[in-house]
Amino acid sequence: MKRYFFTVEFLLTDSDPELLSGRCISILHGFLKAHHLAGIGVCFPRWSNSTIGRVIGFVSTSREHLLSFRSQPYFENMSLGDFFSLSEVLAVPDDVGEVRFVRNQGIKKCFVGEKRRRLARAKLRAEERGEVFDPTQLSFERELEHFHRAVMDSQSTGERFVLHIQKQQVEGVLSFEFNHYGLATNEGWRGTVPELMGVVGT
Repeated sequence: MKRYFFTVEFLLTDSDPELLSGRCISILHGFLKAHHLAGIGVCFPRWSNSTIGRVIGFVSTSREHLLSFRSQPYFENMSLGDFFSLSEVLAVPDDVGEVRFVRNQGIKKCFVGEKRRRLARAKLRAEERGEVFDPTQLSFERELEHFHRAVMDSQSTGERFVLHIQKQQVEGVLSFEFNHYGLATNEGWRGTVPELMGVVGT
C-alpha cells in the first residue's frame, strides 16, 4: 500500500527539538481526536544517540489526511515566522527501511520522583495488610535502552508531561496502527514508519 509523508524542520539552531517535537505531536493528537481519525505515524528522520533531531515527520496511507493536517494553523504560523520549514506531501520511496518509534511508559518508573511514589504506595499497602514495610525488598533497577523525550502540555489539564520514545529497527511494514500521539507502544499499537534519514538528509 502506498504511503505518503511530510516533514517539519525546526530552523532555529538554538531551538529545543524535544519541546518543538512535543508541540507538533500535540497538534497531531488534537487533529486526530477532532476528526475521529487514526493511522498517522510520527517519525524522526534525524534521530541520533545525542538528539531526537530538528526534523519531525508524519506518515500515512492517506495523502488527503496529511494535506489537511499539514494545513493546521500552528504549522502555517510557524512557517510564516521562519521558525519551521514544511516539506510538501510526498510519496514514500519504495527502497527505504522500516522503523518503529515506541512510546515506552515504563521508562518514567526509573526516575527519582516515580520511585518515591512507588515507595509510598508500597508502604501504604504493607500497612493496610498489617505488615512491616521493608523497602529493601523492592527492586527499581532496570537496564534502559536508548531513548529521547518529547515534552508535552496536556490539553485537558495544562500540565506538562514527557513522552519517552525509543527507536526500533524492524523488517518490513508490519502495521499502520498508532496511538493518538502517532507512536507505537510496547503492547497494542505496533505501527511502523519508513526510515526517512536518507530521504530527508542531514
